[in-house]
Amino acid sequence: MPDPCPSPVQSILQELYEKYQPDFSGSVATYIPELAKANPADFAIVLATTDGHVYEVGQSQREFTIQSVSKPFVFSLALQEHGRDEVLRKVGVEPTGEAFNAIVFDETGNRPFNPMVNAGAIAISALISGDSFESRLQRILTTFADFAGRPLEIDETVFQSERATGHRNRAIAYLELNSGMIQEPVDEHLDLYFRQCSILVTARDLAIMAATLANYGVNPLNGRQAVGPEHVQSILSVMASCGMYDYAGEWNYRIGLPAKSGVAGGIIAVLPGQFGIGLYSPLLDAKGNSVRGVRVCDELSSRFALHMFAHHPQPRTVIRRVYTGSNVVSKRRRRAAERDVLDQLGHRITVFELDGDLFFASMEQVLRRLTAELDPQGFAILDGRRVGHADQGPLGLLIAMHERLAERQQQLLLAAFPAAIIRALGQRLPAGWVEEHVFADVDRALEACEDALLATAAPELSAHEVSVPLAEMDIVAGFEGEYVALLAGYLEEATYAPGAAIIHENDPADRLFMLAEGSAAVTMQLGDGRSKRLANIGPGVSFGELALVDGGDRVADVIAESAVRCWVLRTERFAELAERHPRLHARLLKNIGRNLSDRLRRTTREVRTLEE
Repeated sequence: MPDPCPSPVQSILQELYEKYQPDFSGSVATYIPELAKANPADFAIVLATTDGHVYEVGQSQREFTIQSVSKPFVFSLALQEHGRDEVLRKVGVEPTGEAFNAIVFDETGNRPFNPMVNAGAIAISALISGDSFESRLQRILTTFADFAGRPLEIDETVFQSERATGHRNRAIAYLELNSGMIQEPVDEHLDLYFRQCSILVTARDLAIMAATLANYGVNPLNGRQAVGPEHVQSILSVMASCGMYDYAGEWNYRIGLPAKSGVAGGIIAVLPGQFGIGLYSPLLDAKGNSVRGVRVCDELSSRFALHMFAHHPQPRTVIRRVYTGSNVVSKRRRRAAERDVLDQLGHRITVFELDGDLFFASMEQVLRRLTAELDPQGFAILDGRRVGHADQGPLGLLIAMHERLAERQQQLLLAAFPAAIIRALGQRLPAGWVEEHVFADVDRALEACEDALLATAAPELSAHEVSVPLAEMDIVAGFEGEYVALLAGYLEEATYAPGAAIIHENDPADRLFMLAEGSAAVTMQLGDGRSKRLANIGPGVSFGELALVDGGDRVADVIAESAVRCWVLRTERFAELAERHPRLHARLLKNIGRNLSDRLRRTTREVRTLEE
């Protein structure tokens, strides 16, 4: 079996990787000697969803030190230990507009400006409690492991390099001590801070840590609560206003995601309720942020409308039901030979019934399941009758999925989607796409897929224009030639122009029809000029059979969709057949019963599928 179609999310991340990997602008950090050894070519993009799915490209398993990306997570530990108000009393939440290592303080409040600059991060580290330095450090490592979903280690070489060159941070710490912002032991606080910055992570780790924040503190891989949900809002708020240092304002203006960067080249970004992003590229801009990382986040945000001030409800699955064409077929009545082919190939048609609004995370779930379950030669039908609103971002994913499937000779069809969504898609897709891929309801989409399967697997059966001789009608299946000839003597031939009524609702049920050429629709009037198509009838199929069983009145209209030719058996002629040729009459009744039984069996299977 061919490899499953790649997810559009994976393909888009790969596209961004290939676009920005050749960009070598910026420079690696050199003020910590060990950081200067980073490979400028290293680049990774990872996106982790709140239900634990991870997309990754580039050197996503390359380890590097977390540096300042550690600050939100140590801040979370301080909030857990001391509470929001006590932490706010010690460290503010105001942006500085200064570099991350600036020696500036909130003199009015006698505290560092925020936890995301070095001054604030050192004060936060000083708040971490424990009986010893080792126990305090272990609390930090345990917190990081809860966020990352695995134990993390410290790069001792980088730690020693940081400690040996961290004179500016020492100056900050002793100024804080002198002003009463922190207490002794200052050197221990500094070592704790240097070690937290020297923890080794990968871009994948960062994405999981970010996704844990997006998931309101619950790690999406193991379900562990890394931080209380009541603190996540505080963490993300400070990340949004202060996480990107003196680029924070422009970051929020352009990208609009809570984020944190580090001088080793890492960045995390969070879309609450949906996903976290982890990026790594050691080439930094003048403000200390990863050049490639900022550009990737900028493009992702603008391309998929990820800005936090857009409307993003917490995702739930929008997939109400999934079924295949093996269990639910179109309302087109087909000959036994066609039904046999579709019984074998119906699994190639998969219907995804959607329910709710479509945004990035919900559409990602749909497309992920679609790529996992769609047959390699299959048709995917998205049933949008219960869909409400759709952001521009998910529409882009939908278009990307269509393009990926088309490359693999698979097809994506949309059924019963709101007109506004179809209009938006029509503006972004080639002319004719809507006419070929969009249907008023699932039934018509199923019929189109079935027709396509028959055209490939049984072209001799597939043409709607086919003329079926009496001997090949379903109702005379198994009849010897003499019986077919005998029956023909009791039949009339009737023709109908396109749009003509073959049967009117409430007419007396006094004849049976065998459709030899053309196509007809069974419809019911609903009032206000509206009608509903109940079935579609193709060549070789009979209809109106109950006239021969119980008479009564017709309950629906049958309208010719094209030029139609039928054989007609009136009820009085059927009665004559019973008297003169009882054996033929009995076999005809048996075939009628068999066809009705088959139809009932298929309907039962469909009801069971749709009610599960």
